[in-house]
Amino acid sequence: MQRKNKFTEGLLNTYWILKALDINDGQTVLDAGCGTGYMSKIFSEKVGPRGKVYALDTDSYFIKKLKEETHGSNIEAVEGDITGPTDIKESSIDLIYISTVIHAFSTQRMQGFLKEAGRILNPNGLLAIVEIEKKETPFGPPLESRFSSDELKAIIKMHPAGTYRVGEYFYMQVFYNRAETE
Repeated sequence: MQRKNKFTEGLLNTYWILKALDINDGQTVLDAGCGTGYMSKIFSEKVGPRGKVYALDTDSYFIKKLKEETHGSNIEAVEGDITGPTDIKESSIDLIYISTVIHAFSTQRMQGFLKEAGRILNPNGLLAIVEIEKKETPFGPPLESRFSSDELKAIIKMHPAGTYRVGEYFYMQVFYNRAETE
């Protein structure tokens, strides 16, 4: 059975994403909901041999294929769900990147995601969420399932670091891992 790539591949401007995230050599990145791992591979180059990329997805097919493609690299492909506990060490992640996944979370799964993200992000870490704009687009989930950047800021109790356009129909909301009140 052949599977298609995640639909965002080729639709997101990776240059804009990388420029906004300013990933450095030696960092540890989690690509949550990595799908085929195309962004994990890009992150791998940016963090270099001293860095590490966790590529996490619930789809065993994608994870198996990614493990084969990246064997011996700084990418660790892991089958798992970011909305629950993972085996990732507490405060060990510099950046969590999650693309076009949040809109599919139930309230309970969103709470699980926020709890796990808070646990594994280091105190100075970043959370980067890519979503489809909350307006009519030629594809994507129903409007009522989508989040605007303002809605994400209301739900996620971290300090907003910026909102970036990352494709014709996509934006990326970035948060610092510290409470807004700090």
